[in-house]
Amino acid sequence: MKNILLLVFIFAFINIYAQQTNDTINQFDDDGLKHGYWKKYDNNNILKFEGEFIHGIPTGEFIYYYNDKTIKARSRYSENGKTTYTILFYGNGAKMSEGKFINKKKDGLWIDYDGYDKVVSEIEYKNDQKWGKSVRFYTSGDTLEKANYRNGWLDGEYTFYYQKNIPKIKGVYANTKRNGIFSFYHPNGKIYTSGKYVDGIRDGDWSLYDESGKIIVIERLKNGNVTARKVYQKDKDPVEIEKINFELDMKNKGNSSPGKGFSNPIFDAFE
Repeated sequence: MKNILLLVFIFAFINIYAQQTNDTINQFDDDGLKHGYWKKYDNNNILKFEGEFIHGIPTGEFIYYYNDKTIKARSRYSENGKTTYTILFYGNGAKMSEGKFINKKKDGLWIDYDGYDKVVSEIEYKNDQKWGKSVRFYTSGDTLEKANYRNGWLDGEYTFYYQKNIPKIKGVYANTKRNGIFSFYHPNGKIYTSGKYVDGIRDGDWSLYDESGKIIVIERLKNGNVTARKVYQKDKDPVEIEKINFELDMKNKGNSSPGKGFSNPIFDAFE
């Protein structure tokens, strides 16, 4: 009998405690605004988030969950709920990204991770758009890309790298297009080709170099079209190599003449 009475007492206590707990969470103020501590569940009774509201305004730390109850994000609210510093997590618990929201839009520096605590990018935002410096990294930690953005578009100095921080492409973007001198590099750091862009179109003299830094060919372009070429190393000239390969291919097929649409290059046409 004593055991039965004890069980009845325990169940009664649990019910009273549960009722009191329910009476202190998920409450509204007199204006119908969320107030106090809240736990939000979906239709399958899976906890989605928990945190505290003050008259409808989130304050302090909120925790968001995946369906398997692992933490999806931690957000700390300030400035009457307008500013939020958020850390997002992968399903394995490792950081995915972290940064600040202002009025639910990305603002300032955001850092992204690869799932193993290695940084893969550091990007500045303004009003939810890339705005300012952007740096991306290889998984080795070497720099992959340095760029500048304005209102979500490339604008300013730009560098793309091989591994070991060796430049692959260097130039400047203006109004989302390549403008000014662009240089492309061999993996050993020597310039491969260099020249000028005007509103995203190659223009003027473009030089092509071999891996030792010697000039292979200089092309003169206007509005993206080659108007003249001066070849210094015929055996390394891409156009000449393409021509030879084409002729060999035609010879193997029993036709030694260029097919329709083949255009011979202009050699030594600088005057």
